[in-house]
Amino acid sequence: MRRIVCIIALFCMVAVQADAQSLKDILAGVAKTVVGDKATTEASLIGTWVYVAPDCQLKGDDILKNIGGDTAGAEVEKKMQPIYEKAGLNTIQYTFNEDKTCSYTIKGKKVEGTYVFDSEAKTITVKAGKLGLKTTAHIVTLGDNMSFVFDADKILSVVKTITGAASSLNTSASTVNKLLEQFDGMLIGFELKKQ
Repeated sequence: MRRIVCIIALFCMVAVQADAQSLKDILAGVAKTVVGDKATTEASLIGTWVYVAPDCQLKGDDILKNIGGDTAGAEVEKKMQPIYEKAGLNTIQYTFNEDKTCSYTIKGKKVEGTYVFDSEAKTITVKAGKLGLKTTAHIVTLGDNMSFVFDADKILSVVKTITGAASSLNTSASTVNKLLEQFDGMLIGFELKKQ
């Protein structure tokens, strides 16, 4: 508890310098960092989750780096929205079952598979479709919200894998790639909400 209070105090001091962010945004980031590891369990995944918006996180325990990266994250999220819309990813819906089966529906097409949750790494590996294509996402669940993100250098191939989209995404994505090169340890994906 003392650690949490110290972290919040540190963020309050940094808030004075963080013009682009409100204290509420900073504390939300603290909640994801502090609570996420304990709240994200296999049981917290079970259910149906629908797409809300693009999501961007920074890897690691360097919370001050995460605060500074939030502005860049918002920029990446804004640039990912049209790419997701073009690929149809903004229609995605995931269902995770207790028996480790799962499915996702995108543009009305359902793809079934299985998943493995790594409780230490807080990742989920989904193996789906006739070819058994695998994607591994870093996840944080907080109540009815889930952050479902991938390593930035893999996000475009993940989008193509999930959606079956062709190279038509490449031209839209070149701007995003340039932005991603500036940030080491960025995770990009989407925010989901439990139905």
